Amino acid sequence: MVPPNRYRFTVPETGMKIDGELSWDGLLSKVKAHYMDNGIPLPSDWIERVEDQLCRQLPHGWCVYTDGTPAKGTRPLLSAESIIKGITSLSTMAFDGIKGEDVFVSQEEANRRAEICSRCYNNMTTNFCAGCNVMQKITNLVSRVRGTRTTPLDENLYTCGVCGCRNEAIVHVKRKVLLSGEKSETTEARPDWCWLKTEDLTQASASLKI
Repeated sequence: MVPPNRYRFTVPETGMKIDGELSWDGLLSKVKAHYMDNGIPLPSDWIERVEDQLCRQLPHGWCVYTDGTPAKGTRPLLSAESIIKGITSLSTMAFDGIKGEDVFVSQEEANRRAEICSRCYNNMTTNFCAGCNVMQKITNLVSRVRGTRTTPLDENLYTCGVCGCRNEAIVHVKRKVLLSGEKSETTEARPDWCWLKTEDLTQASASLKI
């Protein structure tokens, strides 16, 4: 049975998204070819790691690991309502914070965060059209949060599947502001390379591997 949204894998070392595969073997073949073509060594348990990433993206109860252990799964917060709610909440926290202190990080840090997000499997696209009312509202809210701030990778930043946040906005905001509105179990569910989970960006970047 083909899983929801088909077989897929995001290569953390390069950010390459291999998706739309109708078979498990087809996915593994493309993953292996990509690593070989780019001269990136694969660990001995790479197949299990590909399986683990896929299971983390599938709905709860859908995936069972090869050893019979059921995966926790996830329910990405990619609905229009959840995204708009998240950005509105972020906007409120950001502007409340400005009254007392600067809530934004340096351009260098924002760029490094963007690099991490762009290569994460939780950096997910939505199916909202660019000209629809929902997407326009999301775009306007993002602009309200980040102002004129940008990164070189903005076109590769989408929505975080863990919190429903727009990545092109949150990469500019200090961790303590973002984490003040996030439950600890949500933070813990993030991959180790996520800068919201691992504060040290050098350590987080070093974790970006299969």
